[in-house]
Amino acid sequence: MNFYPLIVSDIIEETSLAKSITFQLEDKYRSTFNYQAGQFLSLRLPWEDSFLDRSYSLSSSPNENSQLKITVKRVLDGRASNLLNDTLKIGDIVDVAAPTGRFIPTANNIPITLFAAGSGITPIISIIRHTLKQTELSISLFYANSNENQIIFEQELEQLNKEYPDRFNCLHHLSSDNGRVNKIVIKHFIDSRIQQDFFICGPGPFMDLTESVLQELGVDDKTIFIERFISDAESTLDPETLINTNIKSFNAILDGEQHSVPYLGDKTLLESMLAHNLKPAYFCQKARCGMCTVTKVTGDVAMRNSEILSKGDIEKGQILLCQSLPLTDDILVNCDTD
Repeated sequence: MNFYPLIVSDIIEETSLAKSITFQLEDKYRSTFNYQAGQFLSLRLPWEDSFLDRSYSLSSSPNENSQLKITVKRVLDGRASNLLNDTLKIGDIVDVAAPTGRFIPTANNIPITLFAAGSGITPIISIIRHTLKQTELSISLFYANSNENQIIFEQELEQLNKEYPDRFNCLHHLSSDNGRVNKIVIKHFIDSRIQQDFFICGPGPFMDLTESVLQELGVDDKTIFIERFISDAESTLDPETLINTNIKSFNAILDGEQHSVPYLGDKTLLESMLAHNLKPAYFCQKARCGMCTVTKVTGDVAMRNSEILSKGDIEKGQILLCQSLPLTDDILVNCDTD
């Protein structure tokens, strides 16, 4: 993955815990950083004698201006989020990789319902602005926060409500006033609107709850889109799981071609692919960004960590290449599926 030195052109305090960071784009990088609403940037930040690789959703919207904006909420003991919130200054240079991500509007041309909690609003606000300005679709947003002071983009959401009163509806749920989000609240918000595209972003429990409600209501899995970013986590792999180190190879579909990939014992599927000059999409290799999510067509794997994937993702056969170890010798993964 290539990184480019981008200059910080502005820093905006959104709440006491979140700041938006704008990067200036030089002409030579403009085509490299073309992006779609809902995608994210990957940053490489200096840390002691090494680097921190982190991904942050773009809160700017394409075709609005020539700058890129991410919004970073401070996380307790989060090295990168605290570094960006505490020490970054206008004029600083940050190494940034080109935009990527699959959490983007579809071509379904149907209304959109979005669920966000906390900093999960960052890719959501990009999708909202783009959809309102580029289409005639109606949009409903359920936005959960702990209290009013932590609502990111509150004024902007109010302004969009005023500009598009017939197409945009935003419901704020504050746990300080209404308690934690539960199934009843989500079902009431959805009502009978199940023939839509649904986008979900926020803390894991919030996303799991929302996804489970949508599935209970009979919403088609193909119209549910979830964006997950998590911090470093310890392995959740059962230590008693027997990894088959005798496997000689596995198959992978990449760029429309099926490859037989020699397997390197004790290594992940991704490590084996990279060692043989096959380069599927990937970034952090630590189960944080989800960029290396692929579809397992046949065979069985064990993942060292799979927290970034929902139960629905796993049921659909999705796995993380960077965490997957082979259990059987008939593995076929499709790296081209969205």
